[in-house]
Amino acid sequence: MEEVLLKTIVYVAVGIVYILVNSLLKSKKLESEVKTIRKVIKHAVEYVEQVSKIEDLHGNQKKQYAKTVAKNMLKDLHINVSDGIIDTIIESMVFYMNLEKGDESNELE
Repeated sequence: MEEVLLKTIVYVAVGIVYILVNSLLKSKKLESEVKTIRKVIKHAVEYVEQVSKIEDLHGNQKKQYAKTVAKNMLKDLHINVSDGIIDTIIESMVFYMNLEKGDESNELE
């Protein structure tokens, strides 16, 4: 009887440890993926800033171009991200870039 109880306790403990380790690994993977997504979108926005000087893009054209570039890069990395998340991160990047420049507008320039 004690042996069965001990085996049960060991199985439950191993199961709990497995669940905790699995959750930790998933959260680390998610954290890494979020960092990758932010970096990709940041580089897409910076790229569009450079290209827009040559191609004479403004406002929404630049945002759509940055979104397309980011989506293609993320697709190549096999990372699926919704359009809403990409839009939000682009807007955030542009906002902080404009703050650094001292510009209060919220558009890609």
